[in-house]
Amino acid sequence: MKGKRTTTLNGILMYPLAVGQCALILHNGHFTRTSRVVEIHEAEHDEVRFETMNTIYRLLLPDPAPQAAEQQVLCMAA
Repeated sequence: MKGKRTTTLNGILMYPLAVGQCALILHNGHFTRTSRVVEIHEAEHDEVRFETMNTIYRLLLPDPAPQAAEQQVLCMAA
């Protein structure tokens, strides 16, 4: 089985990132809708790393980072 592809984007999340939901990213004046998020690896002030069903994303956030992307990362609790 092939590994997942990895992609790096410069952009912002249009709404909070949540496991089980698609992410909507604005970058280069275009929107990218991902497949369902399966894991959030890292959420920092300047980047977010997460994995979808198909791809591992590294999203580089603009400086200063929008508060929606910086503070509203939702995860499922066990």
